[in-house]
Amino acid sequence: MLISLNWLRDFVEIPSSITPEELDLRLTMHTVEIDGIEKQGKNLSGVVVGEILEIKNHPNADKLSVAQVNVGEKKPRQIIFGQMADMNVGFKIPMALAPTVLPSGMKIIKTKLRGEISEGMFCLDQELGLVKEAVSIRFFDKSIKNGISIVKALGLNDTIFEVDNKSITNRPDLWGHYGMAREISAFLKVKLKEQNVNLKSLKKDTGKKISVEVKNSELCQRYMAIEISGIKIAPSPEWIQKRLIAVGQKPINNIVDITNYVMLELGQPLHAFDKNSVDKIIVRTAKKGETVETLDGEKRELDKEILVIADGRKPIAIAGVIGGAESGITDKTESIILESANFNFLSIRKTSQKIGTRTESSMRFEKGLDPNLCEIAIARAVELIKQICQQAKIASALADKKQFNDSAKIIKLNLEWLDKKIGDDITEKKVVEILTSLGFKIKKNRNQKNILDVEIPSWRAGRDISIPEDLVEEIARIYGYDNLKLKMPRAEIKAPLIQQEQILERKIKNILAGAPALLEVYNYSFVGKDQLKKMGIDYSNYIRLANPISQNHTMLRQGLAANMIGSIIVNQARQKKIRLFEIGGIYINSDGSLDKDDKGEEKLPFQEKRVCLAVAVDKYADANDSAKAIIGNLLETFGFEFNFLSIETASNWAEQKTSAQIEVNKEVIGSINRVSKNVKNKIGLKKEAIICELSLNKLLDLINKKGDLKYKEIAKYPRLIRDLAFVINEKVLYN
Repeated sequence: MLISLNWLRDFVEIPSSITPEELDLRLTMHTVEIDGIEKQGKNLSGVVVGEILEIKNHPNADKLSVAQVNVGEKKPRQIIFGQMADMNVGFKIPMALAPTVLPSGMKIIKTKLRGEISEGMFCLDQELGLVKEAVSIRFFDKSIKNGISIVKALGLNDTIFEVDNKSITNRPDLWGHYGMAREISAFLKVKLKEQNVNLKSLKKDTGKKISVEVKNSELCQRYMAIEISGIKIAPSPEWIQKRLIAVGQKPINNIVDITNYVMLELGQPLHAFDKNSVDKIIVRTAKKGETVETLDGEKRELDKEILVIADGRKPIAIAGVIGGAESGITDKTESIILESANFNFLSIRKTSQKIGTRTESSMRFEKGLDPNLCEIAIARAVELIKQICQQAKIASALADKKQFNDSAKIIKLNLEWLDKKIGDDITEKKVVEILTSLGFKIKKNRNQKNILDVEIPSWRAGRDISIPEDLVEEIARIYGYDNLKLKMPRAEIKAPLIQQEQILERKIKNILAGAPALLEVYNYSFVGKDQLKKMGIDYSNYIRLANPISQNHTMLRQGLAANMIGSIIVNQARQKKIRLFEIGGIYINSDGSLDKDDKGEEKLPFQEKRVCLAVAVDKYADANDSAKAIIGNLLETFGFEFNFLSIETASNWAEQKTSAQIEVNKEVIGSINRVSKNVKNKIGLKKEAIICELSLNKLLDLINKKGDLKYKEIAKYPRLIRDLAFVINEKVLYN
């Protein structure tokens, strides 16, 4: 969106000490980021008004013409031009004199085109940067002096601010110059010019009414219309054209320009229908198979979700997006019906996407406009029409169909809470001043101390202001983030909770990855049916996954051995000696069910962490000795004495004779097993593998019971132990 500085000055007096660059910074810091500033007339010093004296065909090119143009110099300049609008002798148009550079970066130089000299170029509005869309050329009145700069001829003395539409998508009130002026008045602390709307003049009884029917009030909360007669279609006054050109809009005619002018000024789209083409107005959704030709010449197919403006027979406009060609303003229009409405933002957005057209009107309706803005905009438009068309008069009563909640919305603002949120002490007087400047109404709560009752203005209520935190943002940004005092937050720093299990896990990892040089692996917590079946493991009570990631990972594991053996198989072809460890969780559904318990709560599986060690080499003796040495080193590091006990029944995948339990302080904490030959053949294991699995939870309990290891000082006078041997006669009796 483009914002004109001259237009802003109509509503707020910006001090002369505030440069455009300073205003850019202030707007960015307080309201919305400004993407760029452009001063009108920049790079247009070489473009002047030129009068065509003669036109003839190019002698060497059928599609080119040669013109002699008076640009205020002693001799006319010769211009070669191609297919443009119908050009006639006497026309005065913008002409770039060679050599010069246009705003787009195009270099204009004296050159030969098919053997003829061209000393410049006729310029379209787009080439001059005056408009961004469509293709048009500007014609000047005969009173304009030849050779005068178009900067002076068009009064290009404005400064334009560019705002990215995305940055104000939550602020429909900023889609017009008046809304921006309101913000400027707040942070510059200058007075905002009030909008003096005279609705009484629109409500005079003329004896004639417009037939308006709104069939879907959910999609159209308000529809206002009024007939104006005595219209004479003509170009807009120069001051309106300058304003529209400044913000990239192409002037069309006085009526269309006024509707666009009010939209850009207030943010409320308007539309004008030719009265001769409209007998009544019906706001409804389209019927299946209906079509309408729009102002852009496209024939649009409609569906039942598209809101339209229709007469008694057919659609005449797509509501909120684009008007119909049949009911549009023409040079013969003498009476108009002026529309000011409020349409559902979601409906307009969907319609715009369906028909593939976004207009200045639809972009504003998509944001959710204030229904109260309709009356201000229609009154402003009628005022301008009367001012420009001297014979214009109101020919009907004002039709106003509305159905929306207009009750005031109040937010309670706690001033002490506000100061804590902002982190600075802002006085009540300052808070009231800021909110009042933005259009909020303030009342002090009689029953509660330090509480303000803040009434949200209609153009912000239900849009971007709904909770106290929204008011915090309003106050802070206008107060100025740079003005807030920098304070370090006061926060109590506490030492993190000591996680004994995590500390033990880390110690075990350091031990195993140290001298024993085991490599840590991270396996999935899932196992598969085929894998367990080959290992002879009963999986009937395993917890099954509702959405397994693959057929090989359909259940939660109940031990680490199966996945560890899988890791050995993956690496056995590349490694002669394999020494691995893993610390991970297991999940046991002891009763085979995860139904709810007696209290109605869902049962959870038993979970614990385990440590799994694996050694795989070519010879069993080497694997066994290595595994036992690793276990011994681990347990002795924690100061435990341990035993290997025979096991009554080993796992189905293990060799019974070579399997053992690991006991510490008369408590079994794990087991050590050799993978059986039968299982090795089934799963493709080529090496002798020893798998040891310890309970991390039990190990932690034992460590906690034992307490911390303490240093024991060596005795100053250590006892002396001697072993004495005596030789005696065999006949000596002894017990």
